[in-house]
Amino acid sequence: MSKIRKSPQKQTAIRAKEALTESLRLPRDVMLGASILTLIGDTELLVENYRGILEYTQECILLQGKHTRIRIEGCCLKIVYYTNEDMKIAGKISGVRYL
Repeated sequence: MSKIRKSPQKQTAIRAKEALTESLRLPRDVMLGASILTLIGDTELLVENYRGILEYTQECILLQGKHTRIRIEGCCLKIVYYTNEDMKIAGKISGVRYL
């Protein structure tokens, strides 16, 4: 999978937002649209601020975040529920990677 490169202008805008977020002490997830992952043991994963589901099998779930893709690997994976803002994944989770 090829890596998508951001234009210099987009990188500068992201850095400016990060600096503003830090100076105002605002939550990064709200200002930058960052995904929040909460792993409960190795059997449950709560995902907030995702954009879409790109791939869904029992061994792999690939999600699109605002700035990155998130790959959840394991066995017997299933999406318990999902809304526009969050989702819950259950199964035996062996890895989470940002692509």
